[in-house]
Amino acid sequence: MKKIFFIAASLLIVGTVSAQIAAFRQGNSASVEGYSLPRTVITVTVTQEREVVLRGPYAKYASQYLGITGVAQSDKESYKLLGAQLGFYEEPDPTAVFLFDEKSNTPQKIFNWLSITPAQLTQTVSDKDFDKAQFGSMMPFKDVSTSPVYGQTSFSPADGDDTRLSNVEKSPEQMAADAAAVVFRIRQRRLDLLTGEVGEGVYGAGLKAALDEMQRIEDEYMALFIGKRYIQRTTKVFDILPVAGKNRITAFRFSESKGIVADTDVSGRPINIELTPEPSTKPVDATGKKVRTVLYRVPLVEQVKLVDNQELIASMRIPVYQFGNMVEAPVVFGAQ
Repeated sequence: MKKIFFIAASLLIVGTVSAQIAAFRQGNSASVEGYSLPRTVITVTVTQEREVVLRGPYAKYASQYLGITGVAQSDKESYKLLGAQLGFYEEPDPTAVFLFDEKSNTPQKIFNWLSITPAQLTQTVSDKDFDKAQFGSMMPFKDVSTSPVYGQTSFSPADGDDTRLSNVEKSPEQMAADAAAVVFRIRQRRLDLLTGEVGEGVYGAGLKAALDEMQRIEDEYMALFIGKRYIQRTTKVFDILPVAGKNRITAFRFSESKGIVADTDVSGRPINIELTPEPSTKPVDATGKKVRTVLYRVPLVEQVKLVDNQELIASMRIPVYQFGNMVEAPVVFGAQ
């Protein structure tokens, strides 16, 4: 007859009067039931922001023609941490798997006493627009010029018979001046449209569409001077397994110029997890009638902090099973 077992609702610390069920390491039998003790894995969910600023082709003329100062004069890329969250889940401890000495006709069963939350996977948030911001990519600035890049100049031949025209390429400063003139012209047209000077009969959705399009065109021209800025946010999850004897663990490394980097990249500063155990009571022997028991772990509660040097990023109270006391829990076998 197949046997099943259940764990008593309350865990007891039992003394010498108990009869502990023999615990065999996995592999000694193929037809017994068993269990594994849990261990705790700490999760660190981190959100970082990447900012890329691309210099506008007319950046050096922004102050001269538009009166704008402080625009980027070179391409820049930077990262910053937006925040982090701590969490945890339990998983079977492969170093603490036990089988019972009770015979059973059912196949071997190894299971965790507690519900197990699946391991979290690394998540990446992508932004299609951000792809355009990669350095060395195709032109991120549109050609919005309203006049040819070639101007005309006149000259007279030596014989003085007639005057001839020659095409001469405009200088960057001349093209910047043309672009700035368009910006001011758009602004004037928008003001005329809003005040009713032009566009009689344009109202409602038509007026909004016209204003939106004028704003879009102005933004493209302004980008030639002030550049373009792209933002990408990514979220990553790190699984940290606490190890006895280590109260400080590097969760990941971070660099303002590279973002989250590999553990071996010393250009990134370490973002650490600090574990501080909370006071706990020692197991107390309990007397009572002879019962059969199995080994169990009572977790030790740790105050877990995620710190960047001395700055606290996140904190959480987490029960860590592998740091806890090993106790005996009564178990009852019944026939079914």
